[in-house]
Amino acid sequence: MKSTLFTVLLASIILNASANASNSYNTEDVTKFIDYMAKKHDYKKNDLRNLFNDIKEEKKLKKFFKKAPERRLTWNGCEQNEKQCINYKRLFVTDHNIKNGKLFLDENYSNLKRASEIFGVPEEIIVAIIGIETRYGKNLGNFKTFDTLASLSVGPNKGRRAKFYREELENFLLLCRENNLDPSSIKGSYAGALGKPQFISSSYRNYAIDFDGDSYADLWSSNADVIGSVANYLEKNGWKRDGLILTDLAVDSNEKTLEMLSKKTYKPHTKYIDYANMNLKTSLILNANEKLSVIKRLEGQSNVYSFGHNNFYTITRYNRSRLYALAVFTLAQEIKMASQ
Repeated sequence: MKSTLFTVLLASIILNASANASNSYNTEDVTKFIDYMAKKHDYKKNDLRNLFNDIKEEKKLKKFFKKAPERRLTWNGCEQNEKQCINYKRLFVTDHNIKNGKLFLDENYSNLKRASEIFGVPEEIIVAIIGIETRYGKNLGNFKTFDTLASLSVGPNKGRRAKFYREELENFLLLCRENNLDPSSIKGSYAGALGKPQFISSSYRNYAIDFDGDSYADLWSSNADVIGSVANYLEKNGWKRDGLILTDLAVDSNEKTLEMLSKKTYKPHTKYIDYANMNLKTSLILNANEKLSVIKRLEGQSNVYSFGHNNFYTITRYNRSRLYALAVFTLAQEIKMASQ
């Protein structure tokens, strides 16, 4: 009798747990999304409902967003000899990333050179982005992409960016259908980014290119496609061939003025001639009408101020963070020096 009772109770617990998981997606939002996909894209409703029913809930996704390094770290905010110190620069501009970046550059040089010639993006910038995003393909993410995007758009982690994630979920499903991929098997980051360059689904569909000639843009396995796609993304988002990224300002510039200007947007907004009239200058000869921003970073014990050019801002179109663009620029310089 006790054994029978225990079996009944155990079955009840399992059924309730299953019901609770599926109930999170048995909502009006999900029904509307399924109807929308069926009507606009001729998706089969049963296929979509099965995908939602099979979701393994991730109720703690929001904690990963809160822990994103762009949210919680400074560029270089602690002593160099503090072994436990973690800052953005130490996280990404590492000996490991420099060494493996040089190796990646050497092994893929022909495709990097070709991409640079076509799109105008330096080889080391392409390499640095891949290194920061996934350690050159070693860390692709272990979150089921459909589950993640569903949770963030119509599920338990739905928040203020739900509309954005619904659009990404739509693009993800279309991406899978266009490339004969099983949406239930694809994995990526906690934010739904995919492959070695960590493209979100809409970026994959808009910017991924076939760069190895096999008629398929494969951002998981083809380094050629990854390289060409990163370069194409930057070029399409405003990268200027032979353009500058950061230009350090003269050390005698007015720091009070620089501090004020550095708090403005990192999108170039003020002409160089106007900065020069404030006695903010660089040793390089710049176009008087070029628009620039002022970028501040801590190096050692001193603040360093630089003019941020158009290409610095373009890097932030990949990841909307000043710290990210600084890391790409700095790692790229280190990789270039290591390769000479």
